[in-house]
Amino acid sequence: MRQSDQLADTGQHPAKSAPMPPNQSSANKLDRRLSTAAPIASPEVADRPVSCMGTLLNVWSSTSFSYGDLSIYAEPHIAHETRDGVAMLSLAALVFSALAALLSSVFALGDGYVYTYFGLAALALHIHLYARRVVQIRALHLLAMLLLIVCGSSLVLLTQQSGQLSMMLLLSVTVLFMLVPVVPWGLREAALTTGAIYLMFTASTFLTRVRFTSIDLWVLQFLMLVAAVISLALVARALGLRKHDLHMRFALQQAHTVMVDLANRDPLTGAWNRRYLEREFNAAVAAHHASGVASYFGLFDIDGFKITNDTYGHRHGDDVLKAVQRAFSLRALEGDYLVRLGGDEFALLMAGDGVAQRLRDMLSLVAGLACGEAAPLSSPTMSVGLVRLLENEAPDFDRAYKMADALLYDVKRSGGNNIRQNVPLSAVDRE
Repeated sequence: MRQSDQLADTGQHPAKSAPMPPNQSSANKLDRRLSTAAPIASPEVADRPVSCMGTLLNVWSSTSFSYGDLSIYAEPHIAHETRDGVAMLSLAALVFSALAALLSSVFALGDGYVYTYFGLAALALHIHLYARRVVQIRALHLLAMLLLIVCGSSLVLLTQQSGQLSMMLLLSVTVLFMLVPVVPWGLREAALTTGAIYLMFTASTFLTRVRFTSIDLWVLQFLMLVAAVISLALVARALGLRKHDLHMRFALQQAHTVMVDLANRDPLTGAWNRRYLEREFNAAVAAHHASGVASYFGLFDIDGFKITNDTYGHRHGDDVLKAVQRAFSLRALEGDYLVRLGGDEFALLMAGDGVAQRLRDMLSLVAGLACGEAAPLSSPTMSVGLVRLLENEAPDFDRAYKMADALLYDVKRSGGNNIRQNVPLSAVDRE
C-alpha cells in the first residue's frame, strides 16, 4: 500500500479558511499575515507610560486607528455601537422629557414647561425611530448632536421666558450634560456638543435682559462645568477601553486566521495538507466549473526519492520538496492548489486548459530551485497521474483519488518520468 493511502484525518476540522492566492508562496503568505496582524503588547510594553498627547489623540476620534486593517475591522463594530448609543440617548431623553412634562403639569410650573418638554419628547421619539435606519457613523453623530443641542436651545428659551432658574431647569441642564457619554463618540464630538450647550446657557443668562440673581448664575456655571468635565472624562475613558477591546479582538482574529492556515498546511513545504483537500475538494471543483473552466485532479511523486535521500542526504531531499512548492507557486493560476500527502507524494487540483504543459513547465523549475549553496546539482523526475473532472459527472474526492492513483501506477510501471492523462476505467473497476 502506498504511503498516501495510509494517511487519515482523525482530528477535528478547523474553521473554513479562504484559499491562498496561487501565485504567491505559502511562506510569503504566512509572513505577510504575521507581519500585518495586530501586534499584541507584552506586559513590559503594556506597562510603559503613555504621554498625555498620545492618550488625547487616541480618544479624539472614535473612527481613527493606528493602521488601516484595524480601521476596516472596527468600522462596522463602531457603527453598530454608535447606532445603539444614539437609540439609547434618544430613549433616555424621551423618558426624561415625558416625566418632566408630567411633573411640570402636576406642580403647575406653567404651560411653557409642559409644551417644551412634550416637544422635546416628540423629537426624541422621532430620532429614536430614525436612528435604526442610519448607516454612516458621522450621520449618527450629527443626530445625537442635533438632539442635545436642540434640547439645550429649548431650555435656554424656557429660561428666558420664565425669567428664573428653577430647580426643574437646573436638573434638566445637568441631565443634558450627563447624557453625552451615552453615545460612543470621540472626545471631539463630545467637546463640541458640551461646548455648544455651555456657551448657549452662559450667553443667555449673562447677556439677556432678564436679571438673574448671582447665586443662580454661579450655581448654573458650577453645575455645567462639573457635569461637562465628568461627561468628557467618561467619554474619553469609554472610548479608550472600546478601542483597546477592538484592538485585542482584531489581534485575536488575526492570530486565529494564521493558526487555521497553519493547521491546513504542510509544515515543511507550506503546501496545503490532506485535511484541507478533503474538506475543500467539492467546493473547489464546483468553483472551477462555475467559472467555465476545466477542472483537473492529479497525483504525483518524485521518482527515486529514497535514492536521492540516501545519496545526497535528507537535507537535500527536503530542499527538493520545498522546490516543488515554490515551482508550483510560480506557475499556478487562480484556483490551483498543491497538496502534500506525505513523503514525496503530492496531489494537485488545477483549473483551465494546458494543465499538462503547465505541469511540465513547473517540473522543469524544480531542479534549479532545489540547488542551494551546499546542495548538489540533481534533476529530479516525477510521475504524474492526471484526471479531468467533467462537470456533469464530476467524481467525489475518493473516486477522483482512485482514478488518479491508477494512472500514476501505470506511469510507475512504465519507468516513471511521465504524465498520464487517459483514465484506465478497468483499473478503477478492479479496485
